[in-house]
Amino acid sequence: MTKTMRNRFGLVAVLAATALAISGCSSTESATTEESGARTVTIVTSNDAPFSFVDDATGELTGIDGDMLNAMAEQLNWNIEVVVTDFATMPQTVLSGKADFVADGLYVTDERKKSLSFSDTWYYQGEGMLVPSDSTLTSREDAEGKIIGIMTGTTHYEIAQSLTEEANIKMYDSQANLLQAVANGQVDAAFTDQAVVAWSLVQNPNDKVKLVTPYEPYFPGTIAAAFRQDEESDALREELNGALAELKSTPQYLEILERYGLGSDNIAE
Repeated sequence: MTKTMRNRFGLVAVLAATALAISGCSSTESATTEESGARTVTIVTSNDAPFSFVDDATGELTGIDGDMLNAMAEQLNWNIEVVVTDFATMPQTVLSGKADFVADGLYVTDERKKSLSFSDTWYYQGEGMLVPSDSTLTSREDAEGKIIGIMTGTTHYEIAQSLTEEANIKMYDSQANLLQAVANGQVDAAFTDQAVVAWSLVQNPNDKVKLVTPYEPYFPGTIAAAFRQDEESDALREELNGALAELKSTPQYLEILERYGLGSDNIAE
């Protein structure tokens, strides 16, 4: 199940986390890890594509955050173990000590900063503007007064309200139906989670639609890893920040973004 902007901008829910630990290490691998001096670090994810998820075929952590973390872990000689839980319970999983940090497309918000410490920014990701492939619309302002499509129950309703009359706002119950409405010309533009729709178009290319780029989001999102607020976590966070800075200095950083349909708009300096 994909998460909408409503989920990723939402407040931290203090719920009891029911987590499934996924470890890729056999007893032999664990011994090898000990001999190599690798440190085992546990992250929590909601297993949500395209951000951070365990590939069914390989059993490996992947996704935008997952691939970045794998690259950083290689630098740091970390062995990554994964805990999977519901999106809303990820922060509580960290706060309870069941994981070292969240690595799963988590937005940095003032509310979350009250209980969590965030790493440096991994990348930026907000909503995307989707239009028919032959559209001449090149910005959100161009969509003023047009027929706008959004998914029901998301914060994108606020964007639509800022652009057009209520009668021109069309709501859809799924990402697939929203994309189809754009492709069929039923709406002039649609607003939805950028990373989710970009990943959808990577998996299922559709020459009848396109994402507007460059595009400045109405709801810009800053993505980072989230840690407990204690000395041990602070030290771990600084290690990760060092590896992140190194990753950003290499072509691999943009390659990871582009692998999932993102690009230069999403780069965090």
